[in-house]
Amino acid sequence: MNFKRLFSLALLVLFVCSIKASPDSTKVKKGRVLLVGTSLVSVLGGSYLYVENTWWSDKQIPFHFDDGADLSYALNVDKVGHFMGGLAAADFFSSSMKWAGMNKKRSLWYGAAFGSGLQLVIEMKDAYAPYWGFSKWDLALGSTGSFWPVAQYYYSDLKAINFKFSYHKKSNIYWDLDKKRGKEASKYAWQDDYPNQTYWLTFDVNHFIETCCWPDWLNLAVGFGIDDTQYLNSSNTKTGGNNEWYIALDYDIPKMLKKWNSPVGKKVKHWLNYFHLPAPTIRISPKLELYPLFL
Repeated sequence: MNFKRLFSLALLVLFVCSIKASPDSTKVKKGRVLLVGTSLVSVLGGSYLYVENTWWSDKQIPFHFDDGADLSYALNVDKVGHFMGGLAAADFFSSSMKWAGMNKKRSLWYGAAFGSGLQLVIEMKDAYAPYWGFSKWDLALGSTGSFWPVAQYYYSDLKAINFKFSYHKKSNIYWDLDKKRGKEASKYAWQDDYPNQTYWLTFDVNHFIETCCWPDWLNLAVGFGIDDTQYLNSSNTKTGGNNEWYIALDYDIPKMLKKWNSPVGKKVKHWLNYFHLPAPTIRISPKLELYPLFL
């Protein structure tokens, strides 16, 4: 069995674990903890092999910190990606721990530790890569995302604020610039294709404002991305470009599908809610533009 199949199988196991998570269980089940641990090792091992042959495939150099290019090469869109990565990893791990019998509070803290640890591993590898370097900002933002579910647990108002992701391939600039650097990025390498990614901060309108007519499943969202005007400088580092800002409507999937209330339905809705779906959108920067539907 190659690592891609192993990786997919482990993800499936963890997803089933998260679906079956029982928040009322207070007794940790050793067999389930072993299953979760084994699955996580498989996922992390598969992920490591994948990034070892994509992100970190260049010749290694001595440990070094980022020289400042980290704050310009994607105009900080990657920082939001690290936040979302930490958030999703923590959520995935804590859901699995709840399935294993751990109570909600403890599982959230374990998830935060796992997500932060994963970010640290990524930065340690980046520290030996020629185009990257150990980024304190990446680690800080990724760890902040990992602790976001903990913050929501202690401060209920934060439950009305969430983060989402959308991806739509509308430009080939990422692949074009890599080709100019002598690299051949996989056509599936969406994870570093920042010009085609948008990250969203969503707000539950009815939580913050008393209204008579606003649907409870309809939220407002602020989007953040980067356009496709970047180029390579003399050091072969991406620079330039413009940040894009959006205001859009957003859908709360769990509230839209209230009647799908089975344990499986609740978990599927929960994970789907990480994605921003096409919605009426206004781009406010770098130039004003209206989209009837934007992903």
